[in-house]
Amino acid sequence: FGIADKMMNLKPQVAAKHVSSRPLPASLRTCLPGCGDRVTNMLLTAASAIAICTAQPSYALPAPGNEPGRCTIQAFDKFASTRAQFSMEASSGGMAEALVDVRGCDFHGANLNQKVLSGVLMVDANCEGCSIRNAEISRADLRGTNFKGVSFEDSNLYGAMLNGADLRGANFENAILTNTSFGKDEKGNWAQLQGAHFEGALLSSSDVERLCVNPNIDDSVRRYELGCRASK
Repeated sequence: FGIADKMMNLKPQVAAKHVSSRPLPASLRTCLPGCGDRVTNMLLTAASAIAICTAQPSYALPAPGNEPGRCTIQAFDKFASTRAQFSMEASSGGMAEALVDVRGCDFHGANLNQKVLSGVLMVDANCEGCSIRNAEISRADLRGTNFKGVSFEDSNLYGAMLNGADLRGANFENAILTNTSFGKDEKGNWAQLQGAHFEGALLSSSDVERLCVNPNIDDSVRRYELGCRASK
């Protein structure tokens, strides 16, 4: 299916949070002079919603195990339909039974077309030369992984974390890259994007602004495919 079909099915999931309607203490109200309880509560509620939407998953994980089949292509079939529909819960540790942990695994040259990688833990893995077309990869943790020469054509990478990943020569043609991160990993290494292409990729203006901060994008791609603003 095409990009339009994916957008019809793309449903960003935001965890519902209860916001108290009780009046704020006077000490807090003084932070916003002239505003009543109602207005102040509305502003704090909006700030809370933004924090919920933009927070990255963070939870403690044990070292990768040695269970049979952990580093096989079949591992991505585990609760695939559930992870595709509930990628936020899967990526935040809220669905332990659906956890797919392939950290450090070697998938060199594997065919992962149409696979469900949503919510998977794929940190520091090797997927050089893989084909991952028309796949569901929303909210996957892919930091530091080797994706050199990988095709992500027509894939949904909504909210995926590619910080510090090796994406040299990768192809993101017609991919959904909303809220996808291409920044630094915990070691301070930028995602490597030399030779990567983004023609037809779905990116908002804020997505483009964040992506263009990465210094490893080819000048021609920066100018003609992403429309990055010239640095001052």
